[in-house]
Amino acid sequence: MINDLIEFADEEEIDQTSSQDLGSWKVLIVDDEVEIHNITRLALEDFSFDNKKLQFLSAYSGKEARQIMDENPDIAVTLLDVIMESDDAGLITAKYIRETLQNRAIRIILRTGQPGQVPERQAMVDYDIDDYKTKTEFTSQKLFTTIITALRSYKAYTTLEALNINLERTNAELLRTTKLKDEFLANMSHELRTPLNAILGMTECLHEELFGTINSSQEDALETIRNSGEHLLELIADMLDVSKIMAGMLKLDITTVAIANLCSSCLEFIQLKALKKQIQLSMSLSPDLEVIEVDERRWRQILINLLDNAIKFTPSGGKVRLDVSLKTEQNSRSWIYFSVTDTGIGIAPSDHDKIFQPFIQIDGGLSRKYEGSGLGLALVHQLVELHGGYVDCTSQLGEGSCFTVRLPLKGQKKSLYII
Repeated sequence: MINDLIEFADEEEIDQTSSQDLGSWKVLIVDDEVEIHNITRLALEDFSFDNKKLQFLSAYSGKEARQIMDENPDIAVTLLDVIMESDDAGLITAKYIRETLQNRAIRIILRTGQPGQVPERQAMVDYDIDDYKTKTEFTSQKLFTTIITALRSYKAYTTLEALNINLERTNAELLRTTKLKDEFLANMSHELRTPLNAILGMTECLHEELFGTINSSQEDALETIRNSGEHLLELIADMLDVSKIMAGMLKLDITTVAIANLCSSCLEFIQLKALKKQIQLSMSLSPDLEVIEVDERRWRQILINLLDNAIKFTPSGGKVRLDVSLKTEQNSRSWIYFSVTDTGIGIAPSDHDKIFQPFIQIDGGLSRKYEGSGLGLALVHQLVELHGGYVDCTSQLGEGSCFTVRLPLKGQKKSLYII
């Protein structure tokens, strides 16, 4: 039982952080013995922590304690007797606090006059309490240190909880802002492309001498304008597509597509670039495959992006190959493999995790040799996932790379929308 010698630590030991009174700590005493309430109040009469006194609340049964808890969710500590109106009234109250009220902040200290009734280990684990004391242990000094420890734990918990709430709010606002940004960019297609298409159209008219004769210097300048405009149009298209996917505004139009025609048209599209660099193009198609179910425009976009990248990063005289095959895994799932292999510069192992991230280029300096927005592979990755597949890369620095897109053969597509 609490003795008459009440010892208190110096103010510095109580970890006071402010000279201004900031209110009080609520402590709920739950016990069916009036004497316990009186002695506890007396022992902690001059107690102070963080320049805040204790405000005592009293309950003489588990039922009364639960009612007080309902009305005071900001109670910091409860000194909870186990045996009151029933042998497990305290345990029922502890369970009510944690499970029904979902209050994880309050520090629950069980104190009992019959420690054998509820084993300490069981009480600590099964009822999520913070401390377990027998009433005979509670000298004034032991009570003081127990309350100090409990309040420090309560303060740390509530501070962390407040930080988590602020973090959740910040994340929610960030997600909202990001979605608004993506929606804005996705809706900017017409506004961005219309003036650029006008510039390209007028450039073509000048190049065709519809407004009069031009000299060779002017023709070279117009060619530069046209090439730059077309490049900018490609960058805008990639940026808008990525934004549409991130905003959940991109819908796939799935149709049955002939694989041979699809692959041949993609090779024809990038053939001129390959010829300029004297890069040898080749293709191999599995005889077991004739058609696939995809969004033809988007799947063409995937293959052209991969082929264009392969040509861009392959030195003159190199090779780029497109292979399409059917493979069945051990779980009997069948996948169509689209592999684009090159003899280019390759990718360092440390950079493999970066290549599918948007707006990131491995050669990212201002004086980099290769043009691009860093969106191509990110767009490939997102479009493949929309189709229910995935893409990966194997590469050796200085020897080349192989990008492989795996598409489920049938019945394994994801939702056609990203939310």
